[in-house]
Amino acid sequence: MVSFGNNRRRTCNMNTLEVLTLVLVIFAALTYIENHQKRK
Repeated sequence: MVSFGNNRRRTCNMNTLEVLTLVLVIFAALTYIENHQKRK
């Protein structure tokens, strides 16, 4: 995980692959939830 408060090893410097994966997971989850709400 990335910690924004303390200055240890990593301060808010996620690499590109981590950011893209995180965005993709969030987008997939939102799409899944939205599709299930429309069907009900």
